[in-house]
Amino acid sequence: MKKIIFILLLVFIVHSAFAAEFIDGRIKLVLNPGTGRFSLYYMTDIAREEFVHLFTAEDPRTSFLSIMVNNKTYKMGETYLFKTSIGGTPSSPSLIFESSFMVVTQNFSFTKTGASSMTNGVLITITITNKSDRTVNAGMRLLIDTDLGEKNNAHFITNLREINNETVIDKTSQDQYWVSKNDKLLLMGSIASENRPDTVHFANWKRLNDAPWKITYMKGRNFNLLPYSIDDSAVCYYYEPAPLPKGGSRTATISLVSSLFSEEQNIIAVSTAEDQPAISIESSQPDEELGDTVRTDLATLEELVFRLDESIVSGLYISDEELAAISLLISRIKLKYSIP
Repeated sequence: MKKIIFILLLVFIVHSAFAAEFIDGRIKLVLNPGTGRFSLYYMTDIAREEFVHLFTAEDPRTSFLSIMVNNKTYKMGETYLFKTSIGGTPSSPSLIFESSFMVVTQNFSFTKTGASSMTNGVLITITITNKSDRTVNAGMRLLIDTDLGEKNNAHFITNLREINNETVIDKTSQDQYWVSKNDKLLLMGSIASENRPDTVHFANWKRLNDAPWKITYMKGRNFNLLPYSIDDSAVCYYYEPAPLPKGGSRTATISLVSSLFSEEQNIIAVSTAEDQPAISIESSQPDEELGDTVRTDLATLEELVFRLDESIVSGLYISDEELAAISLLISRIKLKYSIP
């Protein structure tokens, strides 16, 4: 047993020098200390273990973390002043950026929403610690570039509004989350949280990317930046600089959750009523007393049956490997409910 633990730790240490993958439930997290970036994937097909990128797939470097210290900005992974490494544990890994004056830790904890029987998101905890011998003004920003909603009129939605042009949400608003979705998959990011950001800015990605910190808000502006950046939206979290004493720390928390999107089975309700819950999920299942785990497993089986029917009708070939994966999935569900 000790030998196995040693090997696992050795693998984790070796991976710390290169991109490392961490899979929990439906979520795959990739940390790359070479670029200082992280990538997030969602398992859309359990039987085949197929993952889909939740950020812009062409270049994961378009999403990144920046900090500002005494009016100077530093993009993590792109400045020689900060050494980048992977830390934490395999179940709660971190990207660590360390310089002579600041330590920045970006930790990822796998999470599961109440409606899911499997892990379907991550809680990102960003902590900055002042290593210098004096008080500094320090802030953070996280730019997330997802293209899931870029083919829709509304690139994002919140519990209060549709977002189809440049928008800023500040601390005084009642927006609790944002959602970016296509016809198959959605990504939801928190707005209201224990450490609520000062502002959340939805704008053209290139405008946000090219600015060292904040851009001038242009209300109603579209998501284009001609001639090359067309309908290219992104969301940026800002935690404005604040005094940080010697040895002091400051923390920001952001939740990212994903799920399959089906207008027939799961509908995210966008409501303007202040007393409405952050997310309302209407179920097409007739028995409302079914537990969350049972409903999720039934939905998985329904999706599996639909795909099998589709293959039979279309005459598509099903490989032995795929049949084995389907059999394994069914066996696991039967075992969970003690079905012979």
